[in-house]
Amino acid sequence: MEKERSGLGKKTILVVGFCSFFLASCLCFATNVLSQNRSSVMLFLVPELTREDVREAYDSQRFPFLKQAALGELNIRSALSLKDIHNVLTISAGTRAAGSEWGRHAYGIHGRNGEGIALYRQYTGEIPPTLRNGSVLFPYMAVLRRSNEQKNTGAVPGLVGETLERHGISRAVIGNSDTNSQISRLAALITMNQKGITPEGWVGEETLIRHAFFPGERKTDYSFMYYHMARWKARGVGLIVAELGDLRRLGKYESVLDTERYALLRKQIVHEMIGFVGKLVAEAEPRQRLLLVSASLPDSEIVAKKRMASVLLWEAGRYGGVITSGTTRQPGIAANIDIAPSVLSWLGIQLPPEMKGLPLRVDRSRSVSHDSFWRTAELVDAIYATRPFVLYPYIVFSIIVILVVPASLFLRGKAEEIKRKATPALQCCLLFVLLMPCLLLFLSALPYLPSPLLTVLLLGGVGSCLAYILRKTSFGLCFLCVGLAGWLPVLADGLLGGELIRRSYLGYDPVIGARYYGIGNEYMGVMLGSVVLSLAMWGELRGKQRRGFLIATMLVLFAILILYMAWPAGGSKAGGILVFLAALVYGVFAFSGCSMRIWRVVLVVTIGLAAACLVFWLNYQFAAQEQSHIGRAVGELLGGNWAEIGRIIERKVTMNWRLILTSIWSKLFIAGLTVSLLLLYWKREKVKQLASPSSFFIAGVKTIAFGSFVALFTNDSGIIAAALAMLYALVPILYVLLRNENTVD
Repeated sequence: MEKERSGLGKKTILVVGFCSFFLASCLCFATNVLSQNRSSVMLFLVPELTREDVREAYDSQRFPFLKQAALGELNIRSALSLKDIHNVLTISAGTRAAGSEWGRHAYGIHGRNGEGIALYRQYTGEIPPTLRNGSVLFPYMAVLRRSNEQKNTGAVPGLVGETLERHGISRAVIGNSDTNSQISRLAALITMNQKGITPEGWVGEETLIRHAFFPGERKTDYSFMYYHMARWKARGVGLIVAELGDLRRLGKYESVLDTERYALLRKQIVHEMIGFVGKLVAEAEPRQRLLLVSASLPDSEIVAKKRMASVLLWEAGRYGGVITSGTTRQPGIAANIDIAPSVLSWLGIQLPPEMKGLPLRVDRSRSVSHDSFWRTAELVDAIYATRPFVLYPYIVFSIIVILVVPASLFLRGKAEEIKRKATPALQCCLLFVLLMPCLLLFLSALPYLPSPLLTVLLLGGVGSCLAYILRKTSFGLCFLCVGLAGWLPVLADGLLGGELIRRSYLGYDPVIGARYYGIGNEYMGVMLGSVVLSLAMWGELRGKQRRGFLIATMLVLFAILILYMAWPAGGSKAGGILVFLAALVYGVFAFSGCSMRIWRVVLVVTIGLAAACLVFWLNYQFAAQEQSHIGRAVGELLGGNWAEIGRIIERKVTMNWRLILTSIWSKLFIAGLTVSLLLLYWKREKVKQLASPSSFFIAGVKTIAFGSFVALFTNDSGIIAAALAMLYALVPILYVLLRNENTVD
């Protein structure tokens, strides 16, 4: 009997054991299948990684998987500066944020003597009940919240982690950039929730190994990191962020290392890091993405005006291409505010309204390649670095010309002979000032970028020749050609994709990051002044009998320009819509000769405002990825997000006021305004005579002046638009006064 019971017991144990093994196997199989079918993201954060580092590894034969990546560069502008503490918080918030040095201090609960828990309790007054072995704590959330509230950035620290947590997606963090003198664990800013908690991770000394022959004797333990990241991936963790900090550790000793030794160590670190990433890329599963981001740049790169950070993306089954986004709409260029929206989008989560960036996209069309990306990246750096050496001489020259010419009008006695001889040269200088925007646009069409000195000489030579030729024509024809040269090429380029304005010295700059597409304030001011000038000169040439046709032409032309300004793929300039509508309203009265009675003004203004609302609403109807910042702003307005509307207005007013106080453009505007007022006071009668034989010229001058002041007060860099537009009113007046003075004499 006992033997039967014993046999039955053994059989029961065997059956239970077999069932348990079978169930465990099924569970493991199901877990593996689910983890393979679930989207996941690995984000590698690499402080002080440069494009030269990536290019050297790319060109070597050791890492063929780099050629499978989508390449790009990030604008790393934040609410304060380019420092890593601000950039990483901006990455995590999806909008430009203000970080703090306290942001470096994250701690694992398994750290020495429970330091993390103690600090968290000290600074928050609580111990979260959801803590588990391996959690990472950030005790200083109050500092980050206060910093962004004071700066009114709208950034929400911990937004990515909080959003993932609400959707049941796990996250983990590993690695640090600690040095012997400073803790730096910024990766936790991306994975933490709004209480500063990351469910699991390793961010302390355990992620480092001692290395006697490396400066500081500490390096990243890639074996340790690989083990845990592979384990997390197998468990289906949705977001894994790894901070690889050896370049930052090495950078602390750059000043005491031999140049060759530093370069050798830097190359070794980059190759180790790239090799580590490559190992994980090779094991990537179908719905997994791996994103490598430079979290900051070395001081030497900042000084050298190389201020774009590298970003590489691997998508399983897809190879090559260049990175872009709806924020920039430029192949090979994205923004740091696009990283968090990308992570959430890849994980199938709707973006929270606090995020202003847009998900990354990969352009794999035939028109782009890795080779074209490297060339474009170098060109962007070169234009940013040399821009002051080209634009400053032009602006200073313009100021000198518009001051010297009116001064010459007051010369008497023996000095008149000098003025008479100098008049042709002065007239050429005036024409050159207005021809430069067109020349700067076409300069972008050159196959390579000349040196600043050669650029100045080339522009000076071509501009002088054109000015000399135009001076030989009549006043009306001369400035009709100048006006057409100001706006026609800009509009044509914009309608064809904006390739020239995108790389023009007078265009917008992706390094600064105020604008990435459309038309900037510089060429908006040029278009405003030149289109009105060309209309006025055409009216002067055709006479009063064609006034009706001129008004009709103005209405059609301004309608085209306003639609261009509103079109997301065109000018995409909200301030431009308002400026051109205001100039049209005023211009209709000025060119038609109608008196500005109150009912007429109210009627025309009402029609203008209705037209503005219509084009803003039409912009909002585009899909989210195709919307410009105009459409998104309209969305905020319709959604009642008055706090964000207030921040937009505050940013624009603050930027414009800062430019007024510090920019050389404000000097040009003040010089032009001062000269205009002096001419109206001392040369009033001669200025009045310019209205004969018809009034179109003076009507154009008044319209440009009105539009300039509207541009000044309705744009974030309105002083730039106003200064350039004003030139198209002032220069023709100075030109004709100089000619008339010479004729009278």
